[in-house]
Amino acid sequence: MTRAVAFIGAGTIAREVARRISSGDVPGTTLVGFLARSPAAELPGPALDAAALLRADVVVEAAGHEALREHGEAVLRQGTPLVCLSVGALADAGLRSRLLGAAEASGTQLLVASGAVGGLDLLRAAAEAGLEEVVVEQRKPAATLLEPAEAEALTGPIVVFDGPVAEVVALFPKTTNVAPAVALAGIGFEETRARVIADPALSANQVRVSARGAFGAFTLELANVASANPQTSAIVAHSVVATLRALAGPVVVPA
Repeated sequence: MTRAVAFIGAGTIAREVARRISSGDVPGTTLVGFLARSPAAELPGPALDAAALLRADVVVEAAGHEALREHGEAVLRQGTPLVCLSVGALADAGLRSRLLGAAEASGTQLLVASGAVGGLDLLRAAAEAGLEEVVVEQRKPAATLLEPAEAEALTGPIVVFDGPVAEVVALFPKTTNVAPAVALAGIGFEETRARVIADPALSANQVRVSARGAFGAFTLELANVASANPQTSAIVAHSVVATLRALAGPVVVPA
């Protein structure tokens, strides 16, 4: 079965995934086009309106929290699987409830791509056994978190946030989707602790996830490579491709 894939957004991640689909690198998928603010002449594929978006077999949201709020529920109510990258928006309990309700009503799925973090499968398994603590620490280039003058004056790493995931999303909505993904896989937005560190020595994001509970304990560390957009790790596009492969392929390895 070939699945027609449409994108909400046409930024770095959407364009890279679309390029791989168009090149035949993601078997079982074809490119429908983009619902985006960019002029049609600048898009690497057909421009879509909201109605055309709903005719796709799979929709990938890669445009930010507002785009997920605006289009996510309609996509899911149509019965179309939605691959979500703006996971931070799901910290809004009302939006989360509406999206999950729409998916349940139509028998489809809201798919959270692993993005710039890993170990979510292990964390879900650990949650079944019982988790006592989950901490997700993100170290980011200072310029992606601070005002230019403040970032330039920084001489060493500083902690800019330490608290519940439910609060970090409001402070850093454009740069924090990793922590919400960890929260969804584990013990939720209020109980999962997030630490965000601005580090002037970094050129790309680093992530450290620690968990302990009845299963034992684990720590996972990632040093990501930046994409063309310094706020986004290159691995995010690959995680979307992996998700699309899982939808189209005969074997699924949990993400």
